[in-house]
Amino acid sequence: MGFPFDNGGTWTDVSGPIFMGAGGSAPGIFALIGILICIVALAMGQKAESSKYSKHK
Repeated sequence: MGFPFDNGGTWTDVSGPIFMGAGGSAPGIFALIGILICIVALAMGQKAESSKYSKHK
């Protein structure tokens, strides 16, 4: 693949995408997985906190 700055270190020498997943479906899939993990973590946290709060009353 090579280093994109072989010719003097300016951005004009860079061609093509730096991110290898550009143009594919992987970034969207990984974003969806991350969103789902966050939603599950929030739901589990809310369930745990509400059960502890109801026991505290």
